[in-house]
Amino acid sequence: MFEKVTHMLGLVSEEEILFSTPFDYMFPEAARSLPCLLPRSEATLHGLRALGSAMADPGKIGEAHPDLDSDIPAIYTYFGQFIDHDITARTDRDTSLSRIGANEAAFPVDPDAVVQGLTNGRRPQLDLDSVFGEGPALAPGAVTQSDRLYDSDYSLLRFVDTGSGRRDLPREDGRQAVIPDARNDENLVVSQIQFAFIEFYNKVLAAQGGDPRAGYIRARQLVRWAYQYVVVNDYLKRVCDPYIVDDTLANGPRFLGATAGRASAFMPLEFSTSAFRFGHSMIRPFYKLNGAAAEIEVMKLLGPAGQLDPATSDPVYFEPDGHLKADFVIDWNRFVDPGGTTQMARKIDTKLARGLFQLPLGDRASDPVLGHLARSNLVRAFNLSVPTGQAVADAFAVRPLTAREMTDGEDGTIADVLRDNFFDHRTPLWYYLLREAAVQQDGEHLGELGSRIVCETILFFIKADPNSYLNNSPDPAVRANGIDVDPGSGGTIRNLRNILDFADVI
Repeated sequence: MFEKVTHMLGLVSEEEILFSTPFDYMFPEAARSLPCLLPRSEATLHGLRALGSAMADPGKIGEAHPDLDSDIPAIYTYFGQFIDHDITARTDRDTSLSRIGANEAAFPVDPDAVVQGLTNGRRPQLDLDSVFGEGPALAPGAVTQSDRLYDSDYSLLRFVDTGSGRRDLPREDGRQAVIPDARNDENLVVSQIQFAFIEFYNKVLAAQGGDPRAGYIRARQLVRWAYQYVVVNDYLKRVCDPYIVDDTLANGPRFLGATAGRASAFMPLEFSTSAFRFGHSMIRPFYKLNGAAAEIEVMKLLGPAGQLDPATSDPVYFEPDGHLKADFVIDWNRFVDPGGTTQMARKIDTKLARGLFQLPLGDRASDPVLGHLARSNLVRAFNLSVPTGQAVADAFAVRPLTAREMTDGEDGTIADVLRDNFFDHRTPLWYYLLREAAVQQDGEHLGELGSRIVCETILFFIKADPNSYLNNSPDPAVRANGIDVDPGSGGTIRNLRNILDFADVI
């Protein structure tokens, strides 16, 4: 059985495979310096909740506001979430260190207590442990926690195919997905990305031939390299400043690892609580999943797959026979490659879809902080003593946004909250990075500081890992223009579309 843990903001008990790796601060001095933090007061908490409340995207079905769309296809919103789940866990869960509900004292925890008491439930080197777990038992008679992910010969990953195009994750009682990270089944789009990677691996495995156990080792290596290559050369170059991606590849990172005097690897809290939550602003208020389905509000795509429709008590996503409903089968052509039907992600700015203000959290859905994504992001980072945007910009030697840049052209209610709480001078890091993207890049990708934090973190873990594609260039599968997962058959993976094509899910 998988280890029982708490997930989805700590409100639902599920089964997952978890690891234990450290969190720490990229800038520990700033986390321990009062001028670099938001003031510790009830007024700050009140201001953070007011700021979160003001961050609503006006879009709704029938009023799309296409001027708020970016040039990034919508799939990259959810691919970012998939990446996040592969490298971080637990900063978004209620623990003794981070209780942020409306009736809970959410004052900052001492940074030493945070570092000692909070552990990351994932391995951060982008090794797809969220797909493979710890792997099958390859030695005869051995058993691993992950064996139930695989078929009887311990090589193919399990999935469900009804033969009618409604392919899905393997499920057990209550329609709970049998996957290493239950968070990847709390969102329909991420769930289908998880399925795409299962199929991608199975297709790569089939191309290896020979002994299935040896094939598993090579196929997993190739899938991991292809994933890492796509993260670096497709995803990061869309959501970050491409120059900063290339600069960090060539010259960095500067603030993690031995070059920064940090002997051990850790997941930076500035990244996990703030910088890598920029994708929340990219979520559209509604989506059209396929040509036959009507537009669906985003809140109907969130929550555990086994949830019931409150009006009918029937499963939201599944037919009575347990198979995925046709309306919820994703046509990936509507999510990738700009064209006539491709939906685009929202711009990276200070607006979030209203559905994210009503998260499906069971008994605590009505909590005005936990049930509201913008408020919970702001309050949780405050609770974990994450430095302000200005403090982190100073540490990176990046010019901070001015108070005027924080408010000029901003929504009037937001601008008032910023000024009234002095947030235009000492700004929560998550909000600061969203505003920076809007000011510097018109929301098309992250600004300078956001790009630096994201690139430093992700590229550090890939560059520091001796098993990554960057450190295995002599392997014939590692090419300058991609990863060749099936030599001689055109199986070079350069971007996310290539993965979907090879997996035959598009």
